[in-house]
Amino acid sequence: MEQIGTNIRLLRRTKNITQEELASALHISYQAVSKWENNSSQPDIALIPAIANYFGISIDELFGFKLQAMTNKERFIRFMADTGVLTFGDFALKSGGNSNYYINSENFCTNAQIAKLGEFFADCIREEHIEFDCIAGMAYHGISFAAATAIALYQKYGITTNFCHDRKVKDSRGRMVCGHMPEAGERIVVMDDLVSSGRTLGERLGHLLEETKARVAAVLVIAQKEPGAALLKEKYGAKVLSVIRDKDIACAMKDGIV
Repeated sequence: MEQIGTNIRLLRRTKNITQEELASALHISYQAVSKWENNSSQPDIALIPAIANYFGISIDELFGFKLQAMTNKERFIRFMADTGVLTFGDFALKSGGNSNYYINSENFCTNAQIAKLGEFFADCIREEHIEFDCIAGMAYHGISFAAATAIALYQKYGITTNFCHDRKVKDSRGRMVCGHMPEAGERIVVMDDLVSSGRTLGERLGHLLEETKARVAAVLVIAQKEPGAALLKEKYGAKVLSVIRDKDIACAMKDGIV
């Protein structure tokens, strides 16, 4: 177990968290984390699964197997391929053109997969230092993603936030938002599955902002195409973030990750 302390330090710094934050998540003292990272002591064997789960990796990776070879983005891409969300071939895009991969977010269909996805999103929000007041899921895919992310933010980082999602059809009282109703000026993180052309999400986002008068802190998706991200930024001043981009998938394919 000599390498595990070095790996914990690497993982912690990659996630941009302090020893105190890691210790709090694991319900131990920060001195214990410091000793691990200095290789002067080792984690109790009972903590190993919790540490691996916190960082979103396998126990093998925690012990160094392929840890140096795979980045967080590569692990996410591999996760999508393993769950059948990411497939490869020649696909025609609705926005025009072709792609050598296809992401079908409907294949995230188990609670374990949705929970893991929520952790990846929560990590992204944390690492990008996004300041926000509410997580807003866009119907339909974005609803479960936003809920999983809100839960992960609380369970993993102790962050309490408001949660809501939009509706495609008004309810009996004419409302287009379920859950927390953002007030004027509130900063919302808008969540959906993908940004391709940006037109559909842009239209829905426009309705949401008109209804609530909120401000967009960021748009957060699994993956994005640059033209769509540019459109949203230009029209709404929205910072578009994604766990991965085209180039990440291309590099993963080239490097044999998938």
